[in-house]
Amino acid sequence: MNDELESRIHKLMYAHNDLKAAMRGHRDTHKLRFGEFGVMASILEAAKSGGKPAVDTGIPMKTLSDERNCTPAMITKLITGLEEQGYVRRELSTDDRRGVKVCVTKKGYDVWESDHLQYHRTLEEIGSKMGMDRLLLLLELAEEFWRFNSEVILQREKDSKESINGKADKESGKI
Repeated sequence: MNDELESRIHKLMYAHNDLKAAMRGHRDTHKLRFGEFGVMASILEAAKSGGKPAVDTGIPMKTLSDERNCTPAMITKLITGLEEQGYVRRELSTDDRRGVKVCVTKKGYDVWESDHLQYHRTLEEIGSKMGMDRLLLLLELAEEFWRFNSEVILQREKDSKESINGKADKESGKI
């Protein structure tokens, strides 16, 4: 990889971290931390796509973990924090008695909506400075980059497992 490309990717990642830090730093205007905002957005989006009311419609913890590309432990920690603030609640799934789903409460929805409006205004301001077409293109390319990144990582993990299994088979005399 050429050094300029690597440097620019790192700058993009640092800018993302700066955005997260800025959101954390504006606790007076934003009540939700960056990760909390994203988790609640996923829960609310799942309700919306299912044609259900935003409040009190749940999403399984496993689905949430998969969608956010987070470990179950990380999702549990985020949900626990949101639950302690009264923004979400956990319920046993009616479909799968072993499963737990997470629902946004009315209080949580109100807080999320307030932060979402501020976030929306910020994106509109960026779009007006940058040009909405350019911003949308940037986001489309970023999504494509992260999709390819995920594919490469998954393939590498698969290749690594196959290599380990092949070594084990060879050492055990199965090959």
